[in-house]
Amino acid sequence: MRLPILAALAAFTVSLPAAAQPTGRSFASPVPVGLKKGAVRAGMDYANFRRTLLAAGWQAKADPDCVQNVYGSDGTRKPSQSNICRELPEIEACSGDGYCVANFAHPRMRRSIRVTSYGDYGQWQRKGLSILGWEQK
Repeated sequence: MRLPILAALAAFTVSLPAAAQPTGRSFASPVPVGLKKGAVRAGMDYANFRRTLLAAGWQAKADPDCVQNVYGSDGTRKPSQSNICRELPEIEACSGDGYCVANFAHPRMRRSIRVTSYGDYGQWQRKGLSILGWEQK
């Protein structure tokens, strides 16, 4: 299951070259449901983005294949490596070069949002992971 998701990440970054480069360029859909304009923005750190979404009624949408998508088919992590799938259940996949995809749902509004970030996911609470953009459905 990991290869198709990583292939999708690769295709995604190829189809959106501005978003694929961690140079400050980004992409974003309209303001997520339940948030005021400017409450979230591309370039902000993942922890603040996540906190803002959750406070507005969004929920982390867990991916049952997260461990394989992030750590490989056997789910093996280094002894010192935390389990990002437990810390951030919304993570769908992270590539080896710093890109992660996460999913949230707003059940009352029947909306979903897919977020792309870049950085060190192990440092997400210390501003190590930044929002590149999101797609709202």
